[in-house]
Amino acid sequence: MVKAFAATFLSFCTAFVPLAAGAEPVRHRADFDIQLAGLPFARASFNSRRDDNLYEIQVDFKSAGVGHMVSDLTAELVSTGVIENGGLQSQRYYLQYRKGKRHRLFETEFKDGDVVSTRIEPQRDRSRQKNWVPVMPEDLKAVTDPLAGLIQPGGSDPCKPLIPVYDGETRLDLTLEPRREDTFKTDGFDGKVVVCGMQYKPLAGYRKGSTEAEFLRRLKSMEIWFAKTERMNVYAPVFFSVPTRFGTLTMKATHFDG
Repeated sequence: MVKAFAATFLSFCTAFVPLAAGAEPVRHRADFDIQLAGLPFARASFNSRRDDNLYEIQVDFKSAGVGHMVSDLTAELVSTGVIENGGLQSQRYYLQYRKGKRHRLFETEFKDGDVVSTRIEPQRDRSRQKNWVPVMPEDLKAVTDPLAGLIQPGGSDPCKPLIPVYDGETRLDLTLEPRREDTFKTDGFDGKVVVCGMQYKPLAGYRKGSTEAEFLRRLKSMEIWFAKTERMNVYAPVFFSVPTRFGTLTMKATHFDG
């Protein structure tokens, strides 16, 4: 559950600024409050940079209470790559999280949309784990990382029907469907948003039949809200909600550079 919160959930909120060729690098910041069942859960800061056709997204995540479950959880995520056809194509994805004495690191290298290498520390022996679905070479073709996957060009439909994701261990599909338009206001943004329903489908790198995987797979009430600004000409998430066994988990932008 820790990895799912730190990687997949955090991946739904970042932003990005277009930059003309030869211009100075542009930076963008977005801050989020995360709540569980209406109580403080964590905070996350996203800092993005574009230099010509190269991008980098850095995320710092720190828990903010709700008992001992997450009170000492921190995570750092980085995605770097190139911009092609208005979208992000990942070249490197990095996740490191700590919870108490527990520490894990995931680092993945991509080339032309395919995974070429993965490093996990500490590595776990999954061969004896019951119902573990291993990741096969064919699972690592035409995929993206969790941070780059949900940035959409301004001229496109943000409710993309299929986003194939690999987070360094798990291969999953995210499917989006349009639901409605709404309004959203926060520091730096005040305007319309596109609301998409979202479903999670694990494919490999997980334990089939596990309580957590089955709970997420069956959910039909997850929502993600995309905001667009004319200056940026991009859709990026500003709000996300997902029911959990502990209550609804929400992630809401408190600042979004417009």
